[in-house]
Amino acid sequence: MGHHHHHCFIDRCGSHVLRHGQKKMMLFTIMSDFLLYAVMSFLAGVIVLQFVPENRKPPITVKKSGILLAIAVIPILSAAPTIQLLGLLMGNTGFGSALWTAISEFQVGQSFAFSLLLAFFWFGATAVNSSKYIQAFWFLLAILNMGFGSHAAALDFLPGLLSHTLHFLSLTLWAGVLIVVTWFSSALINWRSFLKWFTPFAFGMMATILVSGFIVWLLFSKPADYAASWVLPYGQMLLLKHLSILPLLAAAFLNGFGNKTKEPSRKGLKLETFMLGLVFLFTAVMSKLAPPHNINNTFLTEGAAPFIGTLIGEQFLPVTPQFLVSIDGILLLVIGILAMGLMVMSFFKKGPLWLSFLFGIGFVASAYLGMMMNMNF
Repeated sequence: MGHHHHHCFIDRCGSHVLRHGQKKMMLFTIMSDFLLYAVMSFLAGVIVLQFVPENRKPPITVKKSGILLAIAVIPILSAAPTIQLLGLLMGNTGFGSALWTAISEFQVGQSFAFSLLLAFFWFGATAVNSSKYIQAFWFLLAILNMGFGSHAAALDFLPGLLSHTLHFLSLTLWAGVLIVVTWFSSALINWRSFLKWFTPFAFGMMATILVSGFIVWLLFSKPADYAASWVLPYGQMLLLKHLSILPLLAAAFLNGFGNKTKEPSRKGLKLETFMLGLVFLFTAVMSKLAPPHNINNTFLTEGAAPFIGTLIGEQFLPVTPQFLVSIDGILLLVIGILAMGLMVMSFFKKGPLWLSFLFGIGFVASAYLGMMMNMNF
């Protein structure tokens, strides 16, 4: 479809664009991606739960207007990359022809045009109460379309499209059920029979997320380059994302197994959705950064990640990661482990939600700083 090279070139323009003070645009795209993940997850949850019999889930009340609103905002939230592209194209031409070029020649533009069409039909299908199968069909198309507009698909079309789509699909299905059950159920009853299908379902989705995420990542770089990529903004986000998955898994584990009572703790579930939000946020930031195809080249164009200079001094090419054990680094990692322990403890002691969430963030922050302190590039 169209000229892939164009698309990648625009992606790599990212760093130059930033220098022109387009930090605001970056923030706008990050926020819209974050909200898009949340909205798609919500819709995924609504659809999955329609396939679950009443006695195997808590009673869910979601207003139809809410679902319609969620579908309607999808194109608005997916417009950001196209708006950015138009900004670049309109340097040489008028709006009309820039728009035509964006849609005819760039995967981002095509993806956006599709998302408008999809939302239109999906909205219609939902408005006339069509069957759950039809709604699921439009949902899957929307997910496929997001895979089509992704970095991965621009690099290596079919493997990129499939792995990114799978990655995103399994994430939204798992997260969606969690979000809808946590925030839209009137009472958390039928919990045991809900967990009987949800626990294996969540495990399956997690496994798919890990495998497909690994494949997406292999498209961009070699496993040996993982630590080296931490010198770049993208690698830093990937590390933060991986670290933020740990407290999320801890919260998920607590909700699945740490609760012996019939009635689960809604606070624990909310904590899990907040930790999920953190993962969404890092993912959203990551989707805006240049992936490291070649670490040294990316380092030349992008420079080091913002905090590296402050933490471990100026970095020079070529990038050679070494683990250097430092007292500060070890201490920070220990603090991280303690924070995770405190998060688990406050779950059992029924502490306030914000406190557990703070401990979760504390783990990510100190583990991240600890890893950085023990590195030298």
